[in-house]
Amino acid sequence: MKNRPGIVVLAASLALTQACGTNEQQPQQESAAPTVQVDAPRTEDSAREDESFDALFQEAGEEFDVPPALLKSISFVQTRYQMVESAEEFEGRPVVYGLMALTGAQLDEGAKLAGVTAEQARIDARSHVRAAAALLSRHADALKVDRTQAVKWAPAVAELSGIQNEEGRRSFVHNEVFRVARLGLGALSQEWGVSGQGLAVEELGQQRQGLAGPDYAPAVWRASPNYNSRPMGVKMVIIHTCESSYSGCWSWLTNSSSQVSAHYVVREDGGEISQLVRDGSRAWHIGATYQCSNNSGVECGLNGRSSNDFTIGIEHGGYASTVNWPVGQIDASARLLCDITRDHGIPRDRYHVVGHGKLQPYDRTDPGSNWPWTDYLNRANAHCGTACVLMGDIKAKYDAVNGPVLLGKCQAGELSTPDGVGRYNHFERGSIYWTPTLGAHVVVGQIKIKWEQLGWERSVLGYPITDELAAPDGRGRYNHFERGSIYWTQELGAWEVHGNIRAKWEQLGWERSVLGYPKTGELTTPDGVGRYNHFENGSIYWTSATGAHEVRGQVYTKWAELEWERSVLGYPLTDEQGTPDGVGRYNHFQNGSIYFTPATGAHAVVGDINAKWVALSREAGLLGYPLTDETKTPDGVGRFNHFQNGSIYWTPTTGAREVHGPIRAKWESLGWERSALGYPVRDEYAVTGGRESEFQKGFLTLNTATNTVTVRMK
Repeated sequence: MKNRPGIVVLAASLALTQACGTNEQQPQQESAAPTVQVDAPRTEDSAREDESFDALFQEAGEEFDVPPALLKSISFVQTRYQMVESAEEFEGRPVVYGLMALTGAQLDEGAKLAGVTAEQARIDARSHVRAAAALLSRHADALKVDRTQAVKWAPAVAELSGIQNEEGRRSFVHNEVFRVARLGLGALSQEWGVSGQGLAVEELGQQRQGLAGPDYAPAVWRASPNYNSRPMGVKMVIIHTCESSYSGCWSWLTNSSSQVSAHYVVREDGGEISQLVRDGSRAWHIGATYQCSNNSGVECGLNGRSSNDFTIGIEHGGYASTVNWPVGQIDASARLLCDITRDHGIPRDRYHVVGHGKLQPYDRTDPGSNWPWTDYLNRANAHCGTACVLMGDIKAKYDAVNGPVLLGKCQAGELSTPDGVGRYNHFERGSIYWTPTLGAHVVVGQIKIKWEQLGWERSVLGYPITDELAAPDGRGRYNHFERGSIYWTQELGAWEVHGNIRAKWEQLGWERSVLGYPKTGELTTPDGVGRYNHFENGSIYWTSATGAHEVRGQVYTKWAELEWERSVLGYPLTDEQGTPDGVGRYNHFQNGSIYFTPATGAHAVVGDINAKWVALSREAGLLGYPLTDETKTPDGVGRFNHFQNGSIYWTPTTGAREVHGPIRAKWESLGWERSALGYPVRDEYAVTGGRESEFQKGFLTLNTATNTVTVRMK
């Protein structure tokens, strides 16, 4: 770039690939990557000649006296035959709908003329094309178009475009719609030509003089007034979609009232690029303040700055909803990207060449989920003579693992990692990452995807310390990393485990433990205090105060039923353990315990009742295992647990007291705490001739000789 301004000829048939011959080309290094080629003409031809909607264009054209080939040409230029519903890209510019890219106002007017509802015209292709044809016919009537001559349709087509800028209208009609029609649209354009009303060769665009792009010679210089001084150097390139066709896009960005701009706009077929703002100036193409958390933690020193300060914006004719991006457009943009990144020293990676929606995720999605990032960056590297290079330890690893079979062809690298510590190459089916201390390791498939989602080596996991390996049970796959692991199974997918939770899982025996494989990554608990991973057969929970402990089986089910750590139990203090008698299992928690036996099930004992049970030697004491969770008494005053051999009742005034044996049976027969006796105020104690329990309003006394219980009121 940094070219001197000059004069170029703007013809509708301008081939960008010829103009790009002026770029400095460096010799390409040897690479495992395939040679990148510009899309073959027939690919663009086949897209243009697609006959999927020809019947609709034919029907609407005949009904409203509009050339069907003209309708088809407008549709290809505007949407490439997609039923679009565009997203907002520029504030104040209306979104468009359908095959013909009609605005809401155009839909309303066209629908009335065609006798359909605006909603039908928005979502139904036939109604939509009829509405557009009716509207184009109305414009032709108003402008007194001679319908027998194709070129005479120019004013009506310009009016339908909605473009206000006169140069933009002229470019849309002659350099896009008429050019496409003349290049051929299959049977419809052939029929138009046979009719004698089609476009003559001399009408293929109108040659005009214009300046070359000041920073990119193959571009057309169309200066926008919407820019100001750049306060710092260029560090990133942002990829946008216009949410419209090419001419409508650049004409809007050069309109002073729009208050938006971009540095470049790339036409759908790649045959023309407009430069609107100098690279060294600050275009107004993104509304977001930079936050590195949206960009995998890269360039955090830029946080709080306007993203316009340090970025170059490339707009692309088309839509974020585009399914298949034109290869010619991708290649032309990649050539431009090569020039920009080479001149400004910008790394060609996904952290410095980013989508608009990545930095402004709250209200933008462009360039959309189908933008071919890998192919795009590969092409830019190839045009810059920096395609894939395998060398050193990474090449040795690639050879050692039979890389062509396991990983496929090289896609990117060798490149430096953003933290400056490591090096990597991306391949078709995985990556190899290297550091001087850890060596080179392979990450592939779903484990690689999970690691990428977490932020690669900048994530909590760090760099890989193993290749992907098979788990000992033969069911799963895993990579260990500096500070954690990612485990994968076909049924559960790939999940990361790290820190104290991973250490606990390792202590228990990894996936061979009773917990099995992870089924979530590490997550924060709702109260913000703890962290956890769920596994196939249980969970591990951690807090800084309690450490990491596993909970599983029936104890786990009971804790989940009680609402996990949000319950009165709080977080676990122990792993699940066996009771000394070998019968039961339990976990202790911050405020109680859950005990389980096959005969009694799992039940929670908490608070003062738990303290009383502990004082009585838990399940080894006279009460045995719990039969219920702690439960509220019917009068709402107290709480209780029933056990195998008795109960513990508690109120704020009486505390926790045990009742068991014949005395408990008598109290039960009298109606428990609802009886005249009320709640127990002492544990059972010995008296002459037997045992006794004191209650709020009396006593129950057991005569051990006769095994009878008598009531004595206070």
